[in-house]
Amino acid sequence: MLLDLYPEGPIGQVDLNLSAWFDASPYRIQRQRPLLNLWVQGGARERVFFQNSPSQSPTLNKIPLVKWSGRLAYVNSTHSILPPRLNLGYDGLGDEHPSGVLLHKKFDRLIVSKSETERLRGEHFGDPSRFVEYYSQIQMAPNMWCETSVRYDGPEQLEELGLMSRINW
Repeated sequence: MLLDLYPEGPIGQVDLNLSAWFDASPYRIQRQRPLLNLWVQGGARERVFFQNSPSQSPTLNKIPLVKWSGRLAYVNSTHSILPPRLNLGYDGLGDEHPSGVLLHKKFDRLIVSKSETERLRGEHFGDPSRFVEYYSQIQMAPNMWCETSVRYDGPEQLEELGLMSRINW
């Protein structure tokens, strides 16, 4: 799962390294066919940028670590993998299978200028036109922090919140 971190204050104007916050919930998880991959949505980006169209919010799942062989292939960037059985190793939040959380520092000091570049490029693996308004909103440097924001305090905290499970090496 990707966990968006954001500052307390306007994005792009506050140093994310000094204060990283995130949304502990809500997240929606659905297993997709035919690749059997999970589709995770919700969190801060949905709350701030896709409140009126939650089904259009970005996907928050990645498959970052794989013991690679020539018979494997990433699909849709790194959101799923072939063969499909490899997508079954994780069932979602609170799952007993090994999992982790990728801390996504997208909303750092460069996000406003990067969003202008991405808006002008007009490229995205899905439908690029869906993201024009999103990039425009980011350029307005909103404050993503709210009363339910949680300050990041380490991996044990994410386990306690049910966002990941312990890996028993």
